[in-house]
Parts: sequence; structure tokens; C-alpha cells
Amino acid sequence: MQAIGGKTVRVQLARWILLSAHVLAGAAWFGAMLYSLVVLHPRARSFFGDIARFEEFVTWLAAEARWKVLGGAAFIALTGIGLLLLPSQETRPALFYPCVYAKAVLFVIAVGLFCYTSWVLWPARVMASEKEIPKFHRTFRLVAITLLLLVGASMAIGVVSSHLE
Repeated sequence: MQAIGGKTVRVQLARWILLSAHVLAGAAWFGAMLYSLVVLHPRARSFFGDIARFEEFVTWLAAEARWKVLGGAAFIALTGIGLLLLPSQETRPALFYPCVYAKAVLFVIAVGLFCYTSWVLWPARVMASEKEIPKFHRTFRLVAITLLLLVGASMAIGVVSSHLE
């Protein structure tokens, strides 16, 4: 398996490092969104009771978080591109690239939805009256579920594409 000068070993090591980083970063994003949806927001809503205090808390919590999420998304994208650019010794199955395209499209839609939420929905939520807040809670729950489905499907396609024959 080792080629002259250990090139195959180095490529394989690079593949494992990039793959591990890619999968762990995707899992971290998925896990953070799931935790926020099913643990953090329901518990914080229960703890504060008062809608105004809850909104103040989640606004404080979300402040500047968009840049961390976008940095993580960029890391996921770059490690994915790195994996695709590594030389492969084997012929990839016919469905490999359609899976990669589908995974990339789902990822781009997820990042786009996140950006729309960050730059359009959040400012509107912050400026909303107390009567409008329940509508934003429903919208944000729907966005969170949609993001989980998009990112989860992208991850699932990644797993499937690595086991194609």
C-alpha cells in the first residue's frame, strides 16, 4: 500500500484527518442546533417565565454567534473541498458525485437559511412588539427543525456516499 516516499500513507493520513475534522464539525453544528431546540430554549422559557426576560436572554445569547456559526460552516466546507481534492487511488462509484452535489446543495441551503435568519429574522424579532413574539417563536422553531433536517440529511448522504460500491 505504501508508495515511493510514503506518498500513499501521507495522503491516507491527510484523508483521515480531514474526514475526522469534517465529520466532527458537522456533528458539532447539528448537536448545537438540536440542544438549542430541545433543551436550551424550552428550559430558558420555563426558567424566565416572563416573555420579555426570555427574549432579552436569548438575544444576549445569540449576539455575535452568527460569526462563530459561519466560521464553523466555512470549516466544514473547506474540509469537504479538501477531501475532494485529495488524490484517490480507487475509482469512485457512479453515484459518488451526485451524492457530493446533493450534500453540497443541502449545505448551501442550510447556510443560506441560517444567514437569512441571522440578518433578517433576528433583527425583526428584536424590534417586534410583545404581541408579535409568539409568531417569531413559531418561525424560529420551524427554521430550527428545517436546519436540523437539512444538515442531518447532508450528513446522512455523506455517510451513504462513503459506503457506495
